[in-house]
Amino acid sequence: MKKLLALVGLTTVALGCHSEPPRELLDARAAYQRAQQNPGARLAAVDMHEARVALSSAEKTFDDDGDGQEAKDSAYIAQRRAVGANAKANALQSLEQKKLAELDLVKLKESTSVAMRAELSTTKGELTNAQSQAESERRARSEADRRAQDALEKIAGLKSQQSDRGLVLTLSGSVLFATNKSELLASAQGRLSEVARALKEDQRSITIVGHTDSQGADEYNAKLSLARAESVKNYLTSQGVPGDRIRAEGMGETQPIADNQSADGRANNRRVEIVLARSPDGSASPAAGTSSP
Repeated sequence: MKKLLALVGLTTVALGCHSEPPRELLDARAAYQRAQQNPGARLAAVDMHEARVALSSAEKTFDDDGDGQEAKDSAYIAQRRAVGANAKANALQSLEQKKLAELDLVKLKESTSVAMRAELSTTKGELTNAQSQAESERRARSEADRRAQDALEKIAGLKSQQSDRGLVLTLSGSVLFATNKSELLASAQGRLSEVARALKEDQRSITIVGHTDSQGADEYNAKLSLARAESVKNYLTSQGVPGDRIRAEGMGETQPIADNQSADGRANNRRVEIVLARSPDGSASPAAGTSSP
């Protein structure tokens, strides 16, 4: 009987040594686990080490003395160390993320700056090439205009001068047509062939304008002047001048350049004008001289 009582006493003592850990120690364990799982724990290595040492001390105190006040105090200290380590890890993690974001921003700005400089350089190069090409085209047009001008000035019976409309080439109606007729004279075709050869090298648009003197009815003169302009247009087209560049107009007697009261004045008013528009780039045609009729 005495032996049984002794065994029960020992069992009671043993059970007392393995009592449940106090709440403070459970809180310390949970706090340390949260700190360990924090992504910034590696940045707060010193604080984490101190928290681990404090928790180990609390665990040992509990193992040695049970859940007495000393174990609770040690566990509370370990819990506060773990909370502090976790807060430090959060702060350092935020600081690292901020630095990384700033570094990414710097890299982005640098790459953007490089890309912008490259794009600007490309744009400048393209603009330079475009300007160079435009200048080459302008010079080519100017040279073509000059050659056409030189050729036109050598044609007998052709007057040329600059106006707001462009270069105006004037042929006397008597050189081109018989009285009251719109069919070209055989002698006129030779001169118009020379004109056509010069105009084929020129890229400007062309307006052919027929004029009459004041003799006869207005309606008749309007129709006759248009028919004569159409005849000149058709002939130039037949000689290779692109038809889509040519437009024919008949002005009748509405735009005289001389007095219709005299024979000479009426002869000057009976004319056909070939108007070369201003150059495609908006500049005036080369300065024109005036050849004698």
